[in-house]
Amino acid sequence: MKTIAIAMMCHAINTAYCQSMGDDSQPSWDDTPESHKQSLIAGVEMHLANPDATPEQSHESWYKVKEAEGWKYGEVKDMEKKEHPCFLPYEELPDEQKAKDYLFRTTVHLVKHLPDPEDYLALSAEVVNLRQKVEHQKNVAINTATITPTNVVQKSAGVSIQYIGNKSLYTDHLYESALTFEQGQVRSIPSDLATKFLKHPEFARYEGEPESISGESTEQGLDDDTSSILNRSKEKQQEEIDKENKVLDEIETIGKMTKAGLVQYALEKYEQKLSPQKNLDELKESVTQMIHQYGVV
Repeated sequence: MKTIAIAMMCHAINTAYCQSMGDDSQPSWDDTPESHKQSLIAGVEMHLANPDATPEQSHESWYKVKEAEGWKYGEVKDMEKKEHPCFLPYEELPDEQKAKDYLFRTTVHLVKHLPDPEDYLALSAEVVNLRQKVEHQKNVAINTATITPTNVVQKSAGVSIQYIGNKSLYTDHLYESALTFEQGQVRSIPSDLATKFLKHPEFARYEGEPESISGESTEQGLDDDTSSILNRSKEKQQEEIDKENKVLDEIETIGKMTKAGLVQYALEKYEQKLSPQKNLDELKESVTQMIHQYGVV
């Protein structure tokens, strides 16, 4: 995440903390003096460059800079007189200020690896674009494929594997097939899935004809529920993909909205009030988090 975005987030958390203490004097980021913004950015850069630095060390560094600039202690911050209420040794600072310092440091290291909203939206747009290309190629393949005559019966390709492990009942969760195997059971499954199963010592390739659990040979699709289980598993996976695609589409949509549009969207869709004083990137980030948390409404 960009340094300025981290600084904005630190400022927002500090403002919320002050409000919880009954102090409503903190301005929004847009109304914050440029000198204070630069001070916040410098604090972020210091923690990024010195990840092991404690809040106390951070204050000592700030104190030395202010001291060199001619600042002194004052009950109220005064830029002209160069007076600051925090111009004190760290141990003499109020507990509230120490709490702010800890919140600042924690916020920096918590969000520093998060992507910026514009990067996330750009990635989402690229995913949507690739998905559209795949869909187009699939349609082309379907339209140009040779259709097998209905009077020709083809046996589906598959590889027979046998479960030789010790469990009385084995259920696959690793490859999300949802297939179950009783001890010694044989199933004929697609070759790509069989290759994955055969990497594990609990499975072996079966060269004979697949048999039912009772030992009687099964006809194609009669007693073997492999196909139906795999189909249900694919349907479930497709539902998850469709759900994720829906989220990406919605994020792409809000990425084109104005500040007013984002505020209205959050209120109408999620009954959440967003401050119009926030900048555009902050509003996009807030709405994106709502979509991930509550889903597409």
